[in-house]
Amino acid sequence: MSAKGKILIIDDDRSMLKSSGMILKAEGYSVEMEQESKNALERIAGAGYDLIITDIKMPNITGLEIIAQMRKMGMEEPVILMTAYAELPTAIDAIRRGAYDFLLKPFKPEDFISAVERGIRYSDLLRIEKNYKENMEREVSDKTRKLREAFGKITELNNEIMFRLIKASEYKDRETGTHILRVKQYSVLLAEELGMPRDFVDKVAFASPLHDVGKIGVPESILLKTDKLTNEEFDIIKNHSIIGSEILKGSNNNLVRVAEIVALSHHERMDGSGYPHGLKGEAVPPEARIVNICDQFDALMTARPYKPSLGFDKTYEILTVGDGRTMPSHFDPKVLEAFKHCALVFKDIYDKSSEP
Repeated sequence: MSAKGKILIIDDDRSMLKSSGMILKAEGYSVEMEQESKNALERIAGAGYDLIITDIKMPNITGLEIIAQMRKMGMEEPVILMTAYAELPTAIDAIRRGAYDFLLKPFKPEDFISAVERGIRYSDLLRIEKNYKENMEREVSDKTRKLREAFGKITELNNEIMFRLIKASEYKDRETGTHILRVKQYSVLLAEELGMPRDFVDKVAFASPLHDVGKIGVPESILLKTDKLTNEEFDIIKNHSIIGSEILKGSNNNLVRVAEIVALSHHERMDGSGYPHGLKGEAVPPEARIVNICDQFDALMTARPYKPSLGFDKTYEILTVGDGRTMPSHFDPKVLEAFKHCALVFKDIYDKSSEP
């Protein structure tokens, strides 16, 4: 049986290195270990790891420096940082350098395994996306190839801004990175199904992963609460739309301006019952109408601390028929109809990203 993924663990603590390796080998991963951080970059380059796990504080080269050098060399492998100190400045610095996730020492084996599974799934999605682009580039004409190159530049800008901000919000709300990629894939699919022009689709591709960036300003005790929220707590949750808009506002970049609109308006509803401003009908930005139903679909499909997954059939019924809390009148009729046409593709995207 082939390994579930190839992982490199870097830690100057021999006992931690050995125990971490044993846990992952028992789970079926191919694991390599490195105690000398100065040797890490040589091992990473060209080795084809699916995931890197490294301590932050090490002699010679720190975990943060390893990430910085990897990104400088164009390596995109996700990196999980281990630290015994949950200091916000360290977390922010790690986000800026491109860290995927954090683990606080000492960690529980189940938390460690869960973080690794998320990282491996994220690595798989990046590989699928990369392969898709490569296949498309081989099949298209010179003109389309130039458009794909332009889209690649947008993707680079996406990575520069999106992952920094998203990882900052995930530092409190540990939703998987796959949620972000799924909402992006749903949104692009839906925009194309609606026949939107290429530049609109590209804007949605950039903006959709940033829809919940404002969650960085919501207390973790509320984000992860398993009991029913009080009215006051729900008001705090709803404020994430305004916080996200404030984070993104003031940019001269058109893509970032669209992201600001999506962050602010992705909970607005066509019948005026949404938030934060109760926009109605055509006043709801078209990009936000698309992201709204994509976010709703993924939220209903995904198990969270306060609810189980509802499954595809129930999710489809709620979005298209309603359950009292969510109603078809909340959505743009054209967007809802397009969703119906490609709902099974949504399901396929979700199922593939959730595979072990």
